[in-house]
Amino acid sequence: MWKRLNALFRGGQLDRSLNAEVRFHIEMETEKNVALGMSADEARTRALRSFGPMEKHKEEARDARGVSWFETLAADLRYGARALVQRPGYAALAVLTLGLGIGANTAIFSVINGVLLKPLPYEDGNRLVVLQQSRPLSGQPTVGVAIAEYYDYRQRGTDVFDGLVEYHQMNFDLINRGEPDRVDTGVVSANFFDLLGIKPVIGRTFVAADDVEGAEAVLVLSHTYWRTKFGGDPGIVGQVFEMNDRPHRVIGVLPNVPHYPQENDVYMPVLACPFRANGERQMAQTRRAFAALSVFGRLKPEVEPGQAASAVGAICHTFTQEHKPIYRPETSGFRATTLPVREALTGGARELLLILLGITGLVLLIACANVANLTLARMLSRDRELAMRAALGAGRGRLVRQLLTESMLLGVIGGLVGVGFAWVTIDMLTTFVGRFTSRTGEVSLDPAVLAFTLGISVLTGLLFGTLPAVGTRIDLVSALKQAAGQAGDAGGRRRMQGALIVAQVAVSVMLLVGAGLLLASFYRLQRVETGYRSDGVLSAEIYGNFSRYPGVNELRKLYLPVLERLQAAPGVSTAAITNAVPLGAGAPGTTRFDIEGRVSDDPERRPTADIRVASPQYFATIGVPLVSGRPFSDLDTDQSMRVIVVNQAMTRYWDGADPVGSRIALPVPAPQGVPTGRNEWFTIVGVVGNVRQFGLAQDTVAQVYVPLAQSPFGFAGQVLVRTAGDPEAFAATLRNLIHAVDPNQPVEAVQTLDDLRAEALAAPRLTATLLGVFAGLALLVTLAGIGGVIATSVTERTREFGVRMALGASRESVLSMVLRQGLTLVLIGLAIGIGGALATGRVLSSYLYQTAPRDPVIFAAVAGLFISAGVVACLIPARKATTVDPLIALRAE
Repeated sequence: MWKRLNALFRGGQLDRSLNAEVRFHIEMETEKNVALGMSADEARTRALRSFGPMEKHKEEARDARGVSWFETLAADLRYGARALVQRPGYAALAVLTLGLGIGANTAIFSVINGVLLKPLPYEDGNRLVVLQQSRPLSGQPTVGVAIAEYYDYRQRGTDVFDGLVEYHQMNFDLINRGEPDRVDTGVVSANFFDLLGIKPVIGRTFVAADDVEGAEAVLVLSHTYWRTKFGGDPGIVGQVFEMNDRPHRVIGVLPNVPHYPQENDVYMPVLACPFRANGERQMAQTRRAFAALSVFGRLKPEVEPGQAASAVGAICHTFTQEHKPIYRPETSGFRATTLPVREALTGGARELLLILLGITGLVLLIACANVANLTLARMLSRDRELAMRAALGAGRGRLVRQLLTESMLLGVIGGLVGVGFAWVTIDMLTTFVGRFTSRTGEVSLDPAVLAFTLGISVLTGLLFGTLPAVGTRIDLVSALKQAAGQAGDAGGRRRMQGALIVAQVAVSVMLLVGAGLLLASFYRLQRVETGYRSDGVLSAEIYGNFSRYPGVNELRKLYLPVLERLQAAPGVSTAAITNAVPLGAGAPGTTRFDIEGRVSDDPERRPTADIRVASPQYFATIGVPLVSGRPFSDLDTDQSMRVIVVNQAMTRYWDGADPVGSRIALPVPAPQGVPTGRNEWFTIVGVVGNVRQFGLAQDTVAQVYVPLAQSPFGFAGQVLVRTAGDPEAFAATLRNLIHAVDPNQPVEAVQTLDDLRAEALAAPRLTATLLGVFAGLALLVTLAGIGGVIATSVTERTREFGVRMALGASRESVLSMVLRQGLTLVLIGLAIGIGGALATGRVLSSYLYQTAPRDPVIFAAVAGLFISAGVVACLIPARKATTVDPLIALRAE
């Protein structure tokens, strides 16, 4: 071992000694030959001939040291680097092409690594599950867990779970520093963070003593809220804030971990939430009281996920049978199961990320094929060089190793460029994926990602270098006799290049078809008729603090004065208040109702509708058309007849007939939002157009609008203002007018309806843009490859073209022949690519809106684009072929 290390670090000195020894032997043999009567030149020639190939003997001596592989690699790398420097155009184009392909894969893999591959930042995250309830026969795929149900699971599941905890989210006003702030509040069991294994970075989390009646109100801050709102103040623990008219003391700050199922600003114990406490009091009368909980559990070490799902299903079956009148399992199919938290946390992003990884992988293959073509073209100019090296004793394996070393060197340099490309684009990708999962905080270019980049760089070098290296055949005699570019197996290389071009075109066609489908889908989504006018309207949230405004009557004391001030403000055309703006957050409600004169045998099969609250000017403010009847007016007060307005989708319950004058019964909740079991009758006075309330791609649902002055429902204050000028310029005035009514009222989410519409289009726009960029890169690389192959072919066939034209061939026939050669490759690749796109189109079907995965227009457009682009790519080198002078071409031979 010592001798090998010594040889490794003293390789230069040993080589000098080896050369001196070889010279000594040759001189001794030369002197011997001179003594035999030969001339000096003849004696030396005979000595060299008897000694044999010197380089071979030197290699054998180096092999004896045991480190020849390292020295050979170093020599190959040095030679490869010099070769690339001597051909900067080829090197720059290859590095840029590979850098884009590797960079795209690095960026996507960094997101996949952070979101899908890294273990959850929770203790034994693979044993964490979330309970899921549903009513499949009633069309409800997700049903919240009620308090009584949570207690059943906790008490009856002790043989399956190490612990169960509850969670729900509320919004409360936090008052202390500056403007009041409305915070997303996670209401959790005292052992919630212990079960997840989350340790605070400052202070502590909850203990059992925090979750008892009369305990001090305490808060734990999320890491993001602590950093953004308080600047990461290390002295935040112990500070007191006012929430719900009570002082709340901060006891800790969480680490930067993903939140599930929602992001939260602060956390509080269960009994500190007045709504949850009221639900507990209602349990005796209503088993489904406060059915808004999410329930998490940690499986016992010996319990498999399937066992847990079966156990939860059995517990659910037991209590639904015990309380049949409530659950009606025969008609609702009420059931429960478990889902791993990891799957629930990342399920929304998994499919899209894998699609993007597949797309970037295809882009990298195209890049490899293009660089392989460049390398094959470059090989034509290296035939004499390789032939000389072969004549000097280099074996085929030695030449192949040298060529592969050069290609891997290119791949590694391309990988370095790719890391820079990934660093620039990773924030955009993280923002995009953040719409589907909260795990994006763990995305980074960490050592695992850099190791992936190194591996893919080396693999890429091998991939694009193997074919040119292995496919190289050197005819020593012709290579040494003929000019560069005319030796070797040129026909075989052209076949390789043609095959690579066909593969590039096929993959590019598949990518371009996918991009075309997404762009067509986005175009149609962008032109969807929303049913309202978004221009010139500013929206804001003013959720009344329940402690100051505990019921609907008190809330009206906030909202009605705000409306009066807004309508009187200069520059305001109309103003309104509702409980949800179109395309805002939220999901459609499923309130069941009765139609007067109709009797339903099964309460679970009664019609459902989404309930909205609206002030009289709501429809005029956002431009919803009146179809029949009348809108609300100021005469619709709490002292007048109860009235509602419905949308056109609601009329299906009357078989399309005009429902104006009909009555429906809606369940009336108690002040704290718990159903009382009492129904109230409302008369339909108008029908308005359908509004895309919950998404541009979602069908409109049946909606009922209740006037603000009559609504018995708890409602959130969404302010809408139509202005004569720029609505964004009215934002400061809007805040001032609201604070004039209540200075402690938070004003949140101030944005225009145009901004909300743009936000709704952001995800499909970015998806289409990403695939469009990748497809565009693939198209450009492919067309450059086609042009390069045709140009190389023209260079190789200069003598042939000269002979043809000397024998009478016209320039037009030569031009047609070259174009036909290139377009044949394009058409073959186009046919294969269209077949592949037809077979894989269903992968994108869930991302398309009103666009068939096999849309013939898109396929025809892509085919036309490739044929046209192929003609352009072939035309320049084809025209060059027609400029060949027959006499010069023949004289060159």
